[in-house]
Amino acid sequence: MLYDSSVLEMPGWLEDVTAGIRLGEQARIATGLPTKLAICDDRVAMLPLLRPGDDSVTASYVVHPSPLLDALAALFEAVWERSVQIRPSVPPVVGGLPERLSPDEEKLLTLLASGATDKAAGRSLGWSERTVQRHITKLLRRFGAQTRFQLAMEATRRGWI
Repeated sequence: MLYDSSVLEMPGWLEDVTAGIRLGEQARIATGLPTKLAICDDRVAMLPLLRPGDDSVTASYVVHPSPLLDALAALFEAVWERSVQIRPSVPPVVGGLPERLSPDEEKLLTLLASGATDKAAGRSLGWSERTVQRHITKLLRRFGAQTRFQLAMEATRRGWI
């Protein structure tokens, strides 16, 4: 599943995506997806007719095997390759024992790795922007990082993101 970064503004999206991932879904996030699209086994695609500002889908194109279906599949693959993987955090192991992150820390790291701003992460977690910043500062201190970049590198090294 490929999600547009606009989902970062939606409360509860991370829990929904995490549930899907635990059931085997592969999920990535990208900025500025051109359209919604569903492709099934390279045999059929559904492309909803949506214009900016539309609240609901009133009609969709169904695309059967054709050069258009091939182009839509190629578009998906190209965007997939440049997108960021979303995966739930797993507890890293330090000295043979798992180092525990709180569920909130796991969610925050996942949101930040997905490109969420402090404001969007706060909205998703039900926190203020300032609370997000306090949690980030706490993580920076806890793991000896001076910058968010160092924190991201450490989180990657430890297998959190």
